[in-house]
Amino acid sequence: MELGLRVIGYGYATGFFLERKIEGTGYLIPNRLFTHRFFPSGLARDPLPFRMLAEKPEGTYRIFLFGESAAYGDPEPAYGMGRFLKALLEIRHPGTEFEVICTAVTAINSHVILPIARDCIRRDGDLLVLYMGNNEMVGPFGAGTVFGKQAPRRSLVKTLLLLRSTRLGQLLTRVTENIGKPQGGPNAWRGIDMFVENKLRYDDPGRLRAYRNFGDNLHEIVETGLRAGIPVLLSTVSTNLRDCAPFVSIHPTLADADLAVWEEYYQAGLDFEDRGLIEEAHGAYEAAAAIESEHAELQYRIGTCYLALGRADEAEAAFTRARDLDALAVRADTRINRIILDAVEHYRGRDLMGLDAAAILAGQTADGLTGRETFYEHVHFTVEGNFRLARLMADMIGQRLLSSPENVRDAEAEFQACAERLAFSLWDQKRVWNVALERTSVPPFTTQSSHASMIAYFEERMLEVDRRTTQASWGEVQRVYERAISRLPDDTLIRWNYAQFLERSGRIPEAIVQGQAICQRLPENAWPHFFVGSLMAREGRIREAVQYLRMALRIQPDVPFAREELDRIAAAYPKAM
Repeated sequence: MELGLRVIGYGYATGFFLERKIEGTGYLIPNRLFTHRFFPSGLARDPLPFRMLAEKPEGTYRIFLFGESAAYGDPEPAYGMGRFLKALLEIRHPGTEFEVICTAVTAINSHVILPIARDCIRRDGDLLVLYMGNNEMVGPFGAGTVFGKQAPRRSLVKTLLLLRSTRLGQLLTRVTENIGKPQGGPNAWRGIDMFVENKLRYDDPGRLRAYRNFGDNLHEIVETGLRAGIPVLLSTVSTNLRDCAPFVSIHPTLADADLAVWEEYYQAGLDFEDRGLIEEAHGAYEAAAAIESEHAELQYRIGTCYLALGRADEAEAAFTRARDLDALAVRADTRINRIILDAVEHYRGRDLMGLDAAAILAGQTADGLTGRETFYEHVHFTVEGNFRLARLMADMIGQRLLSSPENVRDAEAEFQACAERLAFSLWDQKRVWNVALERTSVPPFTTQSSHASMIAYFEERMLEVDRRTTQASWGEVQRVYERAISRLPDDTLIRWNYAQFLERSGRIPEAIVQGQAICQRLPENAWPHFFVGSLMAREGRIREAVQYLRMALRIQPDVPFAREELDRIAAAYPKAM
């Protein structure tokens, strides 16, 4: 049956990389279907599109970056930590060519990263960088996941993944997928709001099992790299403590009578805080905590009081506990970082570099707390936050692994040099803040007590960009992009952002040219073909538009917008079909 299914072309390859010839040259590209082993149909996440030379060029230093959406660079991967790391290394070490291959994917966790790492080990890497841990509870096989079994034993996970690597296993998975689907389970991607109902207590047995699975997966990833002779940079995971209230708070064990008294103290604290009576609010919150202290929002409120009173150390302890008690566990907590630090200690003396990014990034702030200066919301870095983390990594890589002389400048000068290389223009600054605003204007962000201040901060940042924008700014945006493309003509992320800028500026023919350049470099990605086809249709280039739209559907049959555009063209121009 397995052979028969393969002969008829059923199923998909399960490796992370696919070998392809592009313009006569051998490349490795990410397998768009790789995550289908881990997610139900319709919820699988795609890797970041890229192409990598199958044979590493002489003199090139190849780095693989592993992680989830934070490492991916969400919400704008063009300015992710891996992009800044590559730019910094190139600036500091001009005699060496660098590749930073971002294998991070949104919503995955260590169960998914482990097979990615195994595949990367065979691809002539010089360094593995691990920044992972935010999704251990909600990602595949996590304790609060909606993607299938919750926190099974690691041996069962490996058995299931081995089965799904076969075509027969893929067929059985497809057949049984709907049978085992929980009633009301998600059938479309909704971000972290999908997990709100899967509340996790701090001592939930499944949660504790998920921590053990994470530790075992982490050790196997590190061990696999070290045995292959590849150094590893392992980082703790930083999260927003100060400016991100808990998403879901629960009372683990509280009788009704005690709950009523607790609510009185808690409400009194809220009233005092609203009136600016911080000492009184803190006293009321502490009285509530004496009854029951494992309510995440209560701990967050205590932290805000401590901060207002100038007691930063106590504020940090309260904010940390609030994050750890959050029943929607979408931030790497104290126990995740403890596992990472224990692994660093375990491999001391071997070729592993430990980076305590959580502590260092916090130490770079005025109050010693990570917040909106580093993150958009709970875990995703601002552009400046990605730069700061990449700079820590570049420092460590330069000191420990690279012998070439460094051109290290002050942080502001290096940020501006990186921004120039990555084409982070004035237009992009406004655009990225707007994307963050849109993403946090839906549940569960709208239920957070910190939501109003978060949105006000985003709006102020956009207004600040507006104040710096003049009529001449748009010409400078174009020059920023053209300089970046002349330096990095194969950088499809820069070209994609430039194409969007041109399209929104009404310069459709120029946007089409940039889109076609992306199609040429990424011939197996549907989105640039759809982009070009839809723009050609607007320009009246109907026959060409049909070709690009049909190509988008051949590459990825489940692209609804391409089908809708073709249907519209068929209705208006039936002879073109």
